[in-house]
Amino acid sequence: MPATLFLFGAPTIDLGDGTPPIALPFERRSQLIVLLAAKRAWIGRAELAAMLWPDLADKLAFTNLRKTLFRLQGLAWGAVLQTQGASLQVQADTDVHRFEQALRDRQLDHALALYRGPLLAGFDDDANEAWTGWLRFERDRLHSAWRAAALEYLAMDDDSAAGLALSSRLLDADPLDEAALREHMGQLARAGQAARARQAYRAFVERLSTELGLAPGAELQALHDSLGATAADRRAAAVP
Repeated sequence: MPATLFLFGAPTIDLGDGTPPIALPFERRSQLIVLLAAKRAWIGRAELAAMLWPDLADKLAFTNLRKTLFRLQGLAWGAVLQTQGASLQVQADTDVHRFEQALRDRQLDHALALYRGPLLAGFDDDANEAWTGWLRFERDRLHSAWRAAALEYLAMDDDSAAGLALSSRLLDADPLDEAALREHMGQLARAGQAARARQAYRAFVERLSTELGLAPGAELQALHDSLGATAADRRAAAVP
């Protein structure tokens, strides 16, 4: 069974030999492996050296890359690295690749299950602008794909428990995501929890005003008002 790299959340590698997955520490060897795994292509040594040691002269950056490659030989998961002349690649499947394939195949439930969190959590390197720029772009791209898939799934899903969990994840990722809040309120209302939906709305309005000085959109306000009117109608109907 081939190795699999899990890049969503804190990165790990499953060697496919029956041993438990290995957590990858934040260091140059791991950065090299996850970068190649994410790119899924042969990458030249010059590009890799420039990405991982952008502030060093070319000769010293290449020396550091050679040292990193040598040190990878002592690790069980270093075997996923392949070389071809001046290029390198990682021979392993990834959860990111499976996620994107599931989206292409319109298997939204499978794609959503694969997204465990932001890409390469814990692998931020503020001292390296090249790495930071690449990671931010990829993180945002994959998060946007997950968000779009989640919203589409919520619009079709009838399972209130799963819908509530998913809409809660969206709001955890961005508490000011108005579309996520609309879905969350709708899920709560369908689960018979209109009071919680109105409470979530009030908390959102307060946060939006405090942080951005803005008011919620008309669609969200209308949804809140409809929940309030429905509750009031039920109370009125209960009066003999």
